[in-house]
Amino acid sequence: MTRRIRFPLMAKLLLWLLVHLAVLAGAFYLFVAWQLRLGLDSLLSGTAGERLKNVGDLVVSDLRQTPRQEWPEIVNRHAASLGLEVALQVSSGVWITPLSAVIPANVDQRMKSLRRPDPRPPRGPEEFPRERGRPGGGPPGGPPFPEDLEEERPPGLSGDRQGARPVFLLRGDDGSGYWAGVDFPLPEPRRGQPGHGLLILKSKDLSGGGLFFDLKPWILGGLAVLAISLILWAPFFFGITRYVTRLSRATEAIADGKFDVDVGSGRRDELGSLGASIETMASRLDRLVRGQKRFLGDVAHELCSPLARIQTGLGVLEYGLPPGQQERLASIEEDVGELSRLVSEVLAFTKASTAPGSVRLEAVDLAGILQVSINRECPGQVAEVVIPEGLAVTADRNLLARALANVLRNARRHGGNGCRISISATRRGEMVELRIADDGPGVDAADLPRLFEPFYRPDAARTREAGGSGLGLAIVRSAVESCGGSVRAETGAPGGLVLVFLLRGGVLLGI
Repeated sequence: MTRRIRFPLMAKLLLWLLVHLAVLAGAFYLFVAWQLRLGLDSLLSGTAGERLKNVGDLVVSDLRQTPRQEWPEIVNRHAASLGLEVALQVSSGVWITPLSAVIPANVDQRMKSLRRPDPRPPRGPEEFPRERGRPGGGPPGGPPFPEDLEEERPPGLSGDRQGARPVFLLRGDDGSGYWAGVDFPLPEPRRGQPGHGLLILKSKDLSGGGLFFDLKPWILGGLAVLAISLILWAPFFFGITRYVTRLSRATEAIADGKFDVDVGSGRRDELGSLGASIETMASRLDRLVRGQKRFLGDVAHELCSPLARIQTGLGVLEYGLPPGQQERLASIEEDVGELSRLVSEVLAFTKASTAPGSVRLEAVDLAGILQVSINRECPGQVAEVVIPEGLAVTADRNLLARALANVLRNARRHGGNGCRISISATRRGEMVELRIADDGPGVDAADLPRLFEPFYRPDAARTREAGGSGLGLAIVRSAVESCGGSVRAETGAPGGLVLVFLLRGGVLLGI
């Protein structure tokens, strides 16, 4: 059976956010491409047209202030400042400054399709067909009529007083670049020439030095849209992930037997309802577990008196039985003793887990209390102890001693007298990590999470003789947690079992 790969919710939401931003970026790109497919002439109605008009007006202004023979220098100077190739055509086929590149066919066709005014006629008496007040015309020196001086201007071209006007923007069909044409009135039209010229600007790319297509505002606009989208998403994204993380930690704490959880159920949505349900569930589980432990403790306490009376009665009965019945009596006494020890362990377990108010936390010398437990539970066994001098933990001395004794007793019971025990302790910031390892048979990895459950025994130790009552490690966990610490089990290398205690550090007086 293949194992399904799980992705954290935060990764999923982040991936969805990236997909959302990618879709926005793709939509923005398609919009720009669609805008360009409509034809570059559409850009002339916007800021590109204004920029080209300003360039044409500036060129015309400079041309007005210089003689015609200096116009090529003016055009070349503007070409250098713009970073583009600029040419000036004063009439069809007549260039003041020619282009170095061959004009593409589509650009040449566009230039020829532009309507230009008729050439200026030569000035003379025939220019004035009539004199003011006389239908036959006036003398050559007479003033002409104003309407006789007005030239017929074709539609679509700007007049002398209207300034420059962009007339086309397109890409050369031979891939030679992008071309723009600006119509403008000639400052000094010569005889036989139209009163308008054409300024040609050529660029290798669409931007045209920022004149044709300024990509920066588009990029800034796109980034602004993405930023606004990200800002709108951020509270939703971080709010959900933060709350889900809090729910995950709360459920992990409940699984570890810590029912005093607070997930902050202030949300008014489905997640808030889930958080409130988790808190309610934790509260009910706490009452249920505490009630079970209290009931277990009460039962164990009530069993103490009849067990004591039975032991007393067996002791009295021993003197009145014949020798042949002594063995049966000894077997009964053994069973009663085992039952008495079980009741004592149950009482110890319930006391450690249900009476936290009786715990007295103090600085305990770790090496000293370990040595006492080793001498009592593992006399004559090989035990390697590596603990820094003066290292102390904050714990209840009696509870910690009981927890250490249970661990060492289990190591000897399952590993035998030849089992080697290795004990080490190191400081981890404000905490102290204590590791107790043995080279015994160990426990399967699947059984490690359940070792600290009450009355649980692994498959290899199901009998009472081999595995005890199943309360030893449960008492260890309750005692350590009552001291404000934690304990976990690991598989040793190359074998055996490792119990890892994490306790708060302490300071011994006089150290």
